[in-house]
Amino acid sequence: MDPDNANYLDSDLDAEISSIRAEIRTLQHRRRILTSSILSSRPLQRLSKTYSIPPPPNQSHSHRQPEWSDISPLIQSSATHAETNHHRIAFSTTTFPFTDPSPNAEITNLLGVRIDICGREGRYTKPYYVLLRRVQGEKKEVKVHRHTVPSVVDMGRVERVYLPVETRTEGEGEGDEGEEQLKPWKRKSRKQDLKGFVREVRRQLVVWHLRCDAVRYLREQLGVVRRGVDDDDDDDDDAMYEDDERAWERDILGGGDSAREETRIAKNKLGIVSLGPTALEAVYVRMEWEDGRVGRFKISSTGMVERAVVIGDAGRDKLTEGVITGGDGRVETLLERLGKHSVVGETEA
Repeated sequence: MDPDNANYLDSDLDAEISSIRAEIRTLQHRRRILTSSILSSRPLQRLSKTYSIPPPPNQSHSHRQPEWSDISPLIQSSATHAETNHHRIAFSTTTFPFTDPSPNAEITNLLGVRIDICGREGRYTKPYYVLLRRVQGEKKEVKVHRHTVPSVVDMGRVERVYLPVETRTEGEGEGDEGEEQLKPWKRKSRKQDLKGFVREVRRQLVVWHLRCDAVRYLREQLGVVRRGVDDDDDDDDDAMYEDDERAWERDILGGGDSAREETRIAKNKLGIVSLGPTALEAVYVRMEWEDGRVGRFKISSTGMVERAVVIGDAGRDKLTEGVITGGDGRVETLLERLGKHSVVGETEA
């Protein structure tokens, strides 16, 4: 067989496989939208409420109301999910009693705190839990026993600020000398603020999710190519990555399969070949251009670009730094500012 003809057939098959994969993704996305629309429709919601009403005790079996077991499990799960979301919207933080199932636990009765956070796409993330235990003493004080909050939140510092535990100083109750050491105006006794503690933990989690969503939004605007799925969509785009070993990256902000999946930035008009956070906190974001320039900017807790540094072969590019931090300063409009700057540069050239 002619090698040129074989290469042509291989490229033709790759293109056909890519189109099939794209069509499958489109159909899956459409199915999710249609399923959500049908399950959230008013007729089905009224039907689920009607089916959930228990029949009167004296009603015969032939005239009884239909129960949950008579309807589709999909409708049941949809109604339960909707009820849970309504609760999450009204009460983003809830408390509950929790019993430690471990047989070796010294303290079994705990107070659980659940924190729910909604992401950019309107979906709630995995709940975060904080378990609190009572401290032995006259005062009703609590301390953090266990938690599932990521390391981006300094739980130790927040606990010291909002949940201080009064400690007895050496010499207390040992006569006059102890009384002199424990003068009331020299004691620093602060009351615990459990509401403030939960509020601060949730605030830091929300800020972290907002920064992560902002980075994902910028990457989506530029275009993301996934290895083994979208990398064969356009052969022309692969030429710019042939000699770049750093093109493929792992999403450190994602979890599960997305954390193991390798992605890269698609070819774009801005010439950006890499954009991603430098650490899990997503406070600093690193950018790289085709011409070799490397930049880094900081995202504040309010979503503003506080400062930026761009370095190229000729040194610092202060003009691009001003564009990144200029305008309204929002991180969501960063690519718009860079696009206007590139258009102006091409016009002047």
